[in-house]
Amino acid sequence: MLSAAAWLGTQLNFPGGLTQTDWFGLGTGAVGTSYGWWAYNQNAYCNQVTWRQAQKYQEKNYHLGWVAIARDDIRELMSVSVNRINNYMLIATLILGVAADSLFWVNNFDNRCPGFVINFFWLSIGLSVMFLSLSILFGIKGQNSAF
Repeated sequence: MLSAAAWLGTQLNFPGGLTQTDWFGLGTGAVGTSYGWWAYNQNAYCNQVTWRQAQKYQEKNYHLGWVAIARDDIRELMSVSVNRINNYMLIATLILGVAADSLFWVNNFDNRCPGFVINFFWLSIGLSVMFLSLSILFGIKGQNSAF
């Protein structure tokens, strides 16, 4: 082993080769450098773990915020639709009231009025009452199922 150390020392241009203290210094320097390199990488890894966790936390918070904003937008769109349904139901109720009130006009027809005109009047008023009632019922159902 001593000849190998002498040969290495002459190759590295150490005068007289490497002594035992030189070998000890080389070994402890290599161990110290290795430990320093390992400690640096461990510290960098630990910092990277906390940074990665913080990044994931920020991503999750961003997604939660986005979902909250999307919910608010959907709620606003639904409230617009429900208000529109309410307006249509109000108009349908008013027209239904006029159609129901016109049922009392049947007795006011002139006696010379043909029978088919009175029958078509009954038919059209009856259908309009039925369809207006259905529109109000569907409006109530749509309003209840909207939220």
